[in-house]
Amino acid sequence: MLQRKLKLSITLHALLLTPLFAFTQSAQELQSETELADGEAQYQLFCAECHEGALLEAPRRAAFDLYTPQRIVDVLEFGSMATSGMALTREEKRNVAYYLSGDRYDESRTETASFSCESKLDSSSSLSQAIVWNGWGGKIGNTRHQAAETIINKGNVDQLALKWAFAFPSATRARSQPVVTPEVTYIGSQEGVIYALDNSSGCPWWTFSADAEVRGAIYVDTDELGIPETLLFGDFAASAYAVNAQTGKLIWKKKVHDHPQATLTGSVIAHDDIVIVPVSSLEVLLAARTEYSCCSFRGALVALSISSGDELWRTYTTDEPRPTIISTAGIQQYGPSGAPIWSSPTIDAERNLVYAGTGENYSSPANDLSDAVLALDLDTGEIVWSAQLTKDDAWNGACSRNTPNCPEEDGPDYDIGASPILTQDENGQDIIMVGQKSGMVYALDPANNGALIWEQRAGSGGTMGGIHYGMSANRDKLFVGVSDLPTNNPYNVGPAHPGVHAMNPSTGEILWRNDLPDKCVDSQFLCWRGISAAVSSTPELVFAGGLDGILRAFDVDDGEILWETNTNQSFGLRNGIEARGGSIESDGPVIANGQVYITSGYEKWAEAPGNVLLVYSLQGE
Repeated sequence: MLQRKLKLSITLHALLLTPLFAFTQSAQELQSETELADGEAQYQLFCAECHEGALLEAPRRAAFDLYTPQRIVDVLEFGSMATSGMALTREEKRNVAYYLSGDRYDESRTETASFSCESKLDSSSSLSQAIVWNGWGGKIGNTRHQAAETIINKGNVDQLALKWAFAFPSATRARSQPVVTPEVTYIGSQEGVIYALDNSSGCPWWTFSADAEVRGAIYVDTDELGIPETLLFGDFAASAYAVNAQTGKLIWKKKVHDHPQATLTGSVIAHDDIVIVPVSSLEVLLAARTEYSCCSFRGALVALSISSGDELWRTYTTDEPRPTIISTAGIQQYGPSGAPIWSSPTIDAERNLVYAGTGENYSSPANDLSDAVLALDLDTGEIVWSAQLTKDDAWNGACSRNTPNCPEEDGPDYDIGASPILTQDENGQDIIMVGQKSGMVYALDPANNGALIWEQRAGSGGTMGGIHYGMSANRDKLFVGVSDLPTNNPYNVGPAHPGVHAMNPSTGEILWRNDLPDKCVDSQFLCWRGISAAVSSTPELVFAGGLDGILRAFDVDDGEILWETNTNQSFGLRNGIEARGGSIESDGPVIANGQVYITSGYEKWAEAPGNVLLVYSLQGE
């Protein structure tokens, strides 16, 4: 009897709840439809024009399929789209994120990555082996040449195979270059996390969270044996950091520039107790907005003490901007401005100098420190000499969109985005070599205040390269990657040469060219055969990653392609996270102890997104 009553009670309860459940489900569905409709409406109103083709640097709509709702909201509130996000309420931002990602933003969620593999390194591990590749260019001269690499050579490079891959959580671009010891690989990420990875397996040893994305490369301060002690780097919010290399604990953090659009895109570099921080800015893009008062940022180099984080000196690349003209839209303009430092500086220890390449001015008037190589005293920051490669270059994003903030010079937008290289030529003479977005390569004399030794054209140039992120050199050859991505820049000269080319460091003579074939297939993302990312070399090989996602190894003697692999593909689950390669846009290959490291994936400029660090070794062992 009791059992029958219980069954009846349960049945009646279920019947009573059914309408309520149905009502609740219907209400939830209605709410979802409302949120999605609002998200779509806001996207169409504020976002669609740029992300569906009108703005070249904007990620394509398809890239948002890989975004989390958290990342979309963060970009709208704190990131590159914060200005657009000001027009949206908090709820509208979350609806946009829901519409684009397919998932709701969870206010209570704290995203912590969990990895499926465990490092052999643990809290009891003690680093004992010296750094093999440090900073952006391997060493302070930024040659990107690994002279001691003999494990990989012409005879066996075709045996390179994937050893391990690391997938960055919640990332759509992998744009931080690794630094390597035989024990550990250090690398930053889009989410602002620094990873110390076990170099045998790619599994995380420890992590550290910065405030914003970490681009470029970390520079490792070492003891007298070359063993890592302190990691030095900057983030996208213009803060510099010092972190313990053994534990991942913060030592100090320092905000290095007060402009709201200031950022750190270039890698820091260090010498003795000084870390040099290059400062750039995204104001060059913000200036495209008609209502924006252009422009107030000025590029800078900032020197900090490694031990304390205290500022030692700072040097600006323009005078303080002052009111100039009223734009045709009635908005006050300012100048001079700009001349950012996009890339890593170069140390000349013998002369106690640091060299830095600058970009264009953002507004009129153009000054004599834009598109220039600057030599600064390491102790004081005083500019000892400067060598301007292109005069009267004032340009910003308004010039490509025909909005009022374009300065009267209107280009040509010939930044020096690549780090200067300090090396020696075949005669043992010191030489500085500089690649420019103009497609030109210059050799300067450091012993004669940067006097021009030779100049040579490598490509046609343009807004997207020419020489975009970096070259590599030894005494015999200079290796030049050329992007020459087709743009409407009227200043381009001659035929495009997308590919890799070799020059004589003493004379500039072109020794060989390899204009790459088009291997792009139909894609919803931009695909181009050019080399935007920095190139790297060994005594026998040149490694270069392309905008098409292909990583190639070239013969140093004649440019023949000896090996290639397409990184623009899925790599399945890696460390518990779906891994995907895409375009190789800025950071170049790192060669260390018979292994080749490359990051793949970049969702801006309509390129193919990705989230992976790939490591290749002979036969994958």
